Amino acid sequence: MLKKTNLLKVKETFKTLFLAVEIEPLLGGLVIQHPFSNSPMVNTMENGIINLVEKGKEKENFNIWKNTIYTLIDKSDNLTGLFLLLDKNWRLTALKFSKEYMSLEDFSEILGLSWIMAENPNGDVNVSVNTLIKWFRQADKHILMEDDDYKIWENLPDKLTLYRGISQHHNPKGLSWTKNLKTAEWFKNRFNSPDNYMLKAIVKKEDMICYLNSRGEDEIVVDTRHIISEKI
Repeated sequence: MLKKTNLLKVKETFKTLFLAVEIEPLLGGLVIQHPFSNSPMVNTMENGIINLVEKGKEKENFNIWKNTIYTLIDKSDNLTGLFLLLDKNWRLTALKFSKEYMSLEDFSEILGLSWIMAENPNGDVNVSVNTLIKWFRQADKHILMEDDDYKIWENLPDKLTLYRGISQHHNPKGLSWTKNLKTAEWFKNRFNSPDNYMLKAIVKKEDMICYLNSRGEDEIVVDTRHIISEKI
């Protein structure tokens, strides 16, 4: 990692990512998949609110939107501001491609931000579980975690029973576990499906990578390569 983040290189990466992913309309065009928006209705400086999937004007409107996003990228003077331009579910992907231009301090901060705010970070198709484990191991824990969370993580016992609620479309091998049974039950029942279930594991301290409680979930990020879990 660099001693100091190269913000210009990160900006170039963001522009490349903007162009690399085509807009994919979903639900009849009510939503879209793109790193910088999940809605086809976007606000531009030049033309106000425009519809990116408007028939016959897709290319024109995309270019108007592109100019707006590029201007916002160019004006950003810090890394956090850049990442907040992205749809929350694309931030880990953006981190994957811009990580090499960051300092350890900035990388650790952005990893925590991107993980906590993502809807389903364990299911990101562009960032594997093994990559996530490597990132969490590499991050500066004092920056990755809030001070209170760091103290709790430091004082976790040598072994702890943890739970993970698995609902539809969620990765059973994901890293997000909790010591709070009610929280795991909530995640299990979040989406109504007969296939939902709960996992339980006794986890060693060495495999509990960090503790994140900003969402009140008692989340413990676990190196799942070394644990044995059971359905309950």
